[in-house]
Amino acid sequence: MSEVYFKIDENFEPIIKKALAGKEVKLMNLITTGWTNIVYEVATNEGNYFFRFPRDEFWSRTIVKDSEFAGYIYQKTSFNTCQLELKRDEGRPFSVHKKIAGTPLAEKIETLSEEEIAQVSADIAKFMAELHQVNFQNEKIFTINDIGLNLSEFLDELLIKHVSQEDREFWKFSDTVETPKCLVHGDLNLSNVLLDENNKVTAIIDFGFAGYGNIYDDVARILSRNCPKNFKQEIINNYEKYAQTKLDEKKLEDKVTEWINIDQGYINYMRGIGIYE
Repeated sequence: MSEVYFKIDENFEPIIKKALAGKEVKLMNLITTGWTNIVYEVATNEGNYFFRFPRDEFWSRTIVKDSEFAGYIYQKTSFNTCQLELKRDEGRPFSVHKKIAGTPLAEKIETLSEEEIAQVSADIAKFMAELHQVNFQNEKIFTINDIGLNLSEFLDELLIKHVSQEDREFWKFSDTVETPKCLVHGDLNLSNVLLDENNKVTAIIDFGFAGYGNIYDDVARILSRNCPKNFKQEIINNYEKYAQTKLDEKKLEDKVTEWINIDQGYINYMRGIGIYE
């Protein structure tokens, strides 16, 4: 059986040039921080593009889900989201999208003013509330059926495949799973929120984890990363305002802890295979 994913030492130039059909490739830059995919930023005469080539079989299936979900929610919220084009090389899926101008929130969070933190947190909360309120029909989002479309099922497979038994002792899938109630981003961390030059949210990206879940999945995810205490409280306050619901503190705290454990387990795995230092 032929591989369904890509390897870092492949020659990506002909694949990229074929996908960009007719555009002049000026520069190809490997983004070494890509964990789940081999990522290239490619400069052309018509702007810059990002290519993501999955590193293994699991992420190969995930990239299909990412593209289909991004297509489904495009223009269904007030915020800019990626338009991904799914392509294949010898049957192996990869995605390409035009670069969205902006800087990841992770790179700016520590330098934002109190006023900017209030605005950014309000925007993130508004995006989550809008996404969670999107009406959907399962069959109109995904055509794939070989990967977990409920976030808990997806994470269950992720942890089994990529995290050691010791590092996933915390994960009690059968106990933590709840009936999905809404669409979720699934990986709404600080790196997947882009800010413009005025430090306002310009786009939300990366829907590889997206699917069906509960409101705590997204709210806890953004709170699980290192960020100022006032930012976290602003997220909670604004989400409750936009979603018109009260968050359960214990459920939120438990889900934040769960996300922290997932991140640490996956970092340990990436260190073990030499990708994360």
